[in-house]
Parts: sequence; C-alpha cells; structure tokens
Amino acid sequence: MEGKRGFLWVLAALVVLLMVGPAGAKNFQFCGKPMNLYGYATQSMGYSLKGENFDTEKDLQSAYWTLLFEGDWQPDNDLKFYGQFLLNGDWIYDLKHDDRSWNNKEFPGSRDRLSIDDKYWQILKEFHATWTPGQFLFRVGKQIAAWGEMDGFRIMDQINPADQRRGFSDVEWETTVIPIWLVRADYYVPITSEAIQDMAFEFIFNPNADWIANQDILPGNDLTGIWAPNVEIPLGPGAIAHLGSIHTNIDHPDSFNDDGFEYAIRMKGVFWDNIITLNYFYGLDNSPAQVNVGPPDVSITPGGDMVLHLNQAGYYPRFRFVGATFSRDLSSLRADFLGGISPVLRLEGFYAFDNTFATNLDRFVECDEIRWGIGVDWKIRVPWINPTQGIAIWPQFYHRNIQDVPGEGFASGAESDNYQWTLLMNTSYMNAKLTPSFFILRDIRSRSHFMKLEVEYKPTNNWQYAIGALLVDGSEETTGLNVFDNKDYLYFKVSYRWG
Repeated sequence: MEGKRGFLWVLAALVVLLMVGPAGAKNFQFCGKPMNLYGYATQSMGYSLKGENFDTEKDLQSAYWTLLFEGDWQPDNDLKFYGQFLLNGDWIYDLKHDDRSWNNKEFPGSRDRLSIDDKYWQILKEFHATWTPGQFLFRVGKQIAAWGEMDGFRIMDQINPADQRRGFSDVEWETTVIPIWLVRADYYVPITSEAIQDMAFEFIFNPNADWIANQDILPGNDLTGIWAPNVEIPLGPGAIAHLGSIHTNIDHPDSFNDDGFEYAIRMKGVFWDNIITLNYFYGLDNSPAQVNVGPPDVSITPGGDMVLHLNQAGYYPRFRFVGATFSRDLSSLRADFLGGISPVLRLEGFYAFDNTFATNLDRFVECDEIRWGIGVDWKIRVPWINPTQGIAIWPQFYHRNIQDVPGEGFASGAESDNYQWTLLMNTSYMNAKLTPSFFILRDIRSRSHFMKLEVEYKPTNNWQYAIGALLVDGSEETTGLNVFDNKDYLYFKVSYRWG
C-alpha cells in the first residue's frame, strides 16, 4: 500500500509540472492524427466555524486537492478515443497525524478511504471509444450516461453511481459521478418536419464488469472522517453514545454475472420545439437495502467516548422505472425590461416499481414510488444590482412520493411524501472575472437546510480563486440535515486549468 501511495505522489508531482507550463491545450500528433490534452489542478483549505465537537475538527479540517488529466485522439472522422484520469485526496491526514484531538475522535481510521483515491476505477475515470457511422453512434468503455434535466437532484440519472464521501464539500463535479463500463448504441432517425425536428433512440447495456456502488456518507468518524453524521444515542441520565461505523455484510453480484446486468432505453427528440425524452431502466439500485441482524457492538475512542456499531446485512435490490423529461424555452415570458431573455423550463420524473426498503422493524418491504422535479433557468437584468450583466436564477422543486408505507416506518426516515427545493443565483462583474453566487437547499419535511455562499475570481483563463462558506442548520434532531449541524465551514480554493 505504501509503495502504491508513493507512486501516486510522484505521478501527482509530474502532472503539476506539466500543468504549470505554457497556457492552452497541449496539441500533439500521434500516428499522424491530432491528439489534444487538457487538465486542471485544484487545492482548497477548509476551516470549521463551529467549536470543538465529536463529529468534526476545530480550525483547519480539510485540505482537498484534485489533479485531472484528460485527452482525446481522433484517428478518423467517425472514430474518437477519450480518456480522463483523476487523482484526488486530502492532505489533512498528514497535517493532523500528530494532533491529539484528531486522534481521540478516531478520524485517522478514515485515512484509507479518504486521504487519497487510489483504486483503479477512481484514477481511471472515463475511457471509451466512440464510432459514428452514418445515423449510428456506438460508444464502448468507461463512461457516464447523463439522462437528467435537474441540477443536484439525481432523478433520472440512476445508471452511474455517485461519490458523496466528502459530503457537501467544495469538490469538482468530476469527482462526484462515477463512470462505469457500459455499451451504448444510438440511432438517429433521418426524419425532419415541422413537428419533429430531431429524434433518436438510445440503448445502454451494463455488463457489470466491476461492481461499483454509491459511495455514500456513512456513520462513523473512523469511516467518513469530518463528514460523519452526528447521531447521539441516549443511554440514561447524562449518558450518551455516538453512532459509529456499521459492520455490514452486503451481497452483490460478481463481475459479469447476469444478476448484475442492467438495461436502459431512451427515446429523445425535439417535438414542436420541445425537448422530450421517454426513459426505461431495468437494473439494480446503487445503494443497498440493509437491516439489523443482531445487537450492536460497543467501542471506546481514545478520547473516552462510547461508540455503538450496528451489525447489518443486506443486498442491492432490483430497480425498475419508466420516466420522461421535458424542457423548452418559455418565450411568452420574455420581457424586455428584464433583459429580453426567455426562461427555460425543465421537468423530469419517473415511476418505479416494487422498490425495496428496510423498515424500523428490520424487515424488507416493496413499495412503488414516484420521483419528480421541476426547475427554471432564467437570466434577468437588474440594473441597480448589476448594470452590465444579468443575474442568473435557477429555482428547483423536488418531490418523492412512496406508496403504501408500512406503519412501522422506514429505517432511512423517509416518509410517504418528501419535499425539497433549491435556489441558485449568480452574476458577474469586471468582465466576468468576479462571480459571486448563492445556493440554498431546503428540506421541507425535516425543516433543515444548507446554504453555500461563494465569490470566485478569475484573473486569467487559467488561474481561478474562490472563497466561500457552507452553513447547515436543522431543527429536528437526528433527522434530515440536522445530523450535519456541526459542519459549518469556510473554504479557500485555488485552481489552475489548461486546455
């Protein structure tokens, strides 16, 4: 393991040396055909805004870094190869390794999971070949199938798993969606008319070459580090225990086993100026259903805190849905006094059959469910805020309805109806060099939210700086975002991009 980590640090240094060279894409000739290379490096530092707590660290608590390297090569007009490589990690495990508070809370136990992403599928992000003969497109390799219309809410995007180990931290989009090995085939129907401007059919097959599940936020400082949820379990007058990492036995299909095969079909097109898709998915849920299978284990941290570790077993259940997406410009709402830009309406939703849930009585039940969301993208002009640039406004609403919820309720805390909304606003000054933004997500059912405020400065096409704050608040203990109530932090980030 130490040899592998040493190799990764050397590789990271080499990538940095490449990236601080002359700005712009690196263009080469390979076998007489053009090859383009791109990339970026980021480094951020996070400082806690809360005092000393069991589930987080005061003062400096994170030092996330990312190195991304990508390129494409096109030997023929109809054939293109693309690859993307990523190194991602957190210096905090080296900076805090002698810190008593850090060690007393068992944060060092999460080092293997979070200090550096060294698994092959984390380093090799995308790697695929695309062939486009005539009206067809064939893509084979490690790739992302992006089906959704919403931002942040993954409604239709159920094919690829997601990496959420680092919580709501200021990480790059490329680090949160996990590409997997897929076979994709598209057929573009050669038909155009006043009603149908474009139409195509897409088929995706997942041969389950590797079983890669959602990398979720999980209990336990020794597993999830500073983003471990804070769940306190009362033991009696003045006595509590903390919920720690869970001992699990989760079944999943072996590689290339047909139990793990997944199939997805999508019809997509432009009809009467509306972008519409019809979607079908048959596969497995990327997160397991699991129940308790015995009494919890108890451990004591070096700091003297009692921690309970649940024992659970489960599996990745079947997941099937039919759905649709819709988007169009709302030209009737275009107003000259607001800048003359039409808002864009986005809708998506699906109906899922017999999804599996774990109940509070440690049994599995199957329930149908509906997930849907609506969003609007609008850029308006408000001269007294910004006389030269518009203000982008993106409100969204999300609803999840689970049918026939059993009386004992779900272990996850989900209820029959679950509602959330988000709002993102930003604008720019100094010829788009300075960009302030504001984001809020509100969980209506649990009366909790988190807000992110950021100012980004981009003096050149290559260098970029950002400073921001993330604030979390919840009113109901152990429910919703309340378990992250101690995670408020400030961050500073510097990025260098080339290409």
